[in-house]
Amino acid sequence: MKEKSFFKSIKLSFKRMYSIISGTALDWLRTGPAVFFTFIYPIIMILLFGYIFGAAPSDSYYSLYYFNEDTYVIGDQEFSYNPTNLLLHNLGLDNESIRDELNLKLVNAEYNSSALSIENWMKSKEIPYMIVIPSGWSAAVNESKLNATAPVANIHYYFDPSYTSSFEVQSIVQNVLAEMNLVEFGIPTLIQIDTITTPERESLDYIDFYVPGIIMVTISTSGMMGMVSIITTERQSGMIFKISSTPIKKWEWALAHETWQAIIGIVVAFLTIITGWIAFGFNLKTIHPLMIPILIFGTMTFAGMALIIARFVKRPEAAMAATMSIVFPQMFLSGALFPAEMMPNYLNIIAKFFPLHYIAESMRATMLESTFHNVWLPFGITIAMGIGFFVIGSLITVWRKE
Repeated sequence: MKEKSFFKSIKLSFKRMYSIISGTALDWLRTGPAVFFTFIYPIIMILLFGYIFGAAPSDSYYSLYYFNEDTYVIGDQEFSYNPTNLLLHNLGLDNESIRDELNLKLVNAEYNSSALSIENWMKSKEIPYMIVIPSGWSAAVNESKLNATAPVANIHYYFDPSYTSSFEVQSIVQNVLAEMNLVEFGIPTLIQIDTITTPERESLDYIDFYVPGIIMVTISTSGMMGMVSIITTERQSGMIFKISSTPIKKWEWALAHETWQAIIGIVVAFLTIITGWIAFGFNLKTIHPLMIPILIFGTMTFAGMALIIARFVKRPEAAMAATMSIVFPQMFLSGALFPAEMMPNYLNIIAKFFPLHYIAESMRATMLESTFHNVWLPFGITIAMGIGFFVIGSLITVWRKE
């Protein structure tokens, strides 16, 4: 008998939640601008950031690791040939003016060739890009000066294409090599660059970094704003006070609204992925089923934050201002849109205080088998945040006339 009563109460809860969801959806569909901007916002975001960061340079320093194999030893002393020194100098090593001009900082890679391959070593150290000057490179350059038919002298550029800045750094190195060619030989072909991607990331591009971040940024923005707007409007109109006289419970009301936000979130994710695929060739193979629960708990996080904001802010106008004060810093400082290697260390610390940081990190970690093991910590934090903010928001919600 108790079991039947339990299932009956669950069924009634679902019915009450469905009435809230269907009512919210109907109101949303009747509001033309809300529908339009819900659909157009993710498309604008992916196009905007895709075009800007696909081509625009950055004013930040890029840390380019280098490993010089082009050395010879006399006694205990290790020497480099002149062209190698010239290349490193032209890339800004021990030269602040060139470093500032290129926005490039060279870092000597402490790589032990007997332990791991370069690609796997970079992956283990999370190094986005590195140049390797192979043994005999300077001799090949010097031979080219004497013999026009000498083989091309190549340096190796190893990079992880999931970092958008990898392509910008590659362009910088290629420009430096092109200038050296003109100075040394008067022609643009004798010194060149080979590119090698880190394992299992060969098919990635810069857009594959941005899509997960943009999905969560659009969901956090539209989700928080939409939720706060709905709650403050319903409170001001007296609708929430009327709901308090019905059998529906606070947690059912809150969960119904969060479920609606999750539905909108899935639509936003679909639009972002399709736009990224059509406009920039986003790799659809990187989509993983675990992204769906991450998306759901991420939406719960932002909706729960909206519940908390709406509790303390009474008017819709003030609620929007309060929401924006959280949304915009989170958008630009959480690491969701801008790669962590482009930000100073103190901003990387600040990023960890934003919920969006963990949600975007867990989304990205699911994209590759080589990074999948990194998903569990940020995903666990995302689950805790989603449940925690929902519970707090439900508990502090007050149903009364304002």
